[in-house]
Amino acid sequence: MKNVYGDFSRYYDMLGWNLFAGICAERLKEFFKLRGEKPETALNLACGTGELEKLLRKTGIEFTGVDASPGMLREARKKCPEARFVKADAADVRLNRKFDMVLFLFDSANHMYSLPHLSRVFKNSRRHLKKGGYFIFDINTPIGLKAWEETQVRRARNFTVITMGIYNEEEMMAEVIIEAFIKEGRSYRRMVQLLTEKTYETQDIIEALVKAKLDKIVITSFDPSEEIEDAGRLWFVCS
Repeated sequence: MKNVYGDFSRYYDMLGWNLFAGICAERLKEFFKLRGEKPETALNLACGTGELEKLLRKTGIEFTGVDASPGMLREARKKCPEARFVKADAADVRLNRKFDMVLFLFDSANHMYSLPHLSRVFKNSRRHLKKGGYFIFDINTPIGLKAWEETQVRRARNFTVITMGIYNEEEMMAEVIIEAFIKEGRSYRRMVQLLTEKTYETQDIIEALVKAKLDKIVITSFDPSEEIEDAGRLWFVCS
C-alpha cells in the first residue's frame, strides 16, 4: 500500500477522520457480545493513527498495527504506546505469528488499486489468522464512491477543509482533493492531499476471498439503515 498521507497524517485526527474508528470500535464491541467472547490478539492492517487501538484499549486486546505511512505510525505510537506498530504494506508484511482477529478498515481496501493487490492482502490476512479467527474489513461500493462527486466545505475554530471529488464510473475509481487551511498561531498553513480510491464488484471480492481460503463470508451494509443493494459501504466478516 502506498504512503498516501505523508505529512498530512499529523493533522488527520484534528480534521476529524479519526471519527470513523469510533463507529468501528462500537460495531466490534457489539460483535464481541454476539460471539460471547472477545479476541485476545488483533492485527490491524493499515492502522492509521492508532485511534482504534486507543478506543479498544480497555478491552485488553493485544494489538499489532501495520501501516505503510511513517507519519501515521508516528502518531499511532504516541497515542497508544503499549501496542506494537510496524511499517509495511498490508499485502507484504510477515510477522511470523497468528492472531485471533485481523482488521482492514476505513477505506483501506479501496486504497488497493488493483484486484490482485487486494487479493494479496486477503491471502496475507489468512496467513496471519488463527484457526477459528476472523478477518473483518469494509469497502466503499460504487454508490459510496460516486457520492464523492461534490464539493464540501467544513469549518471549525482552527481549520477550514474543502473537499472536491470526481468518480470515474468505467474505472470504478474516485479521486478527491482535500485542501485544508490550518491555523497555526496568527497565520494559516495550507495543506493539499490527493486521494484515489478504487472499488470492485462484490462477486469479484467474494471470489478473491474464497481463493484466499476465507470462505465463510458474511456481508452486511455498514449503515444498518441501508439495504445491502443500495449500500455505500459494505462490512465483511470472514473466517
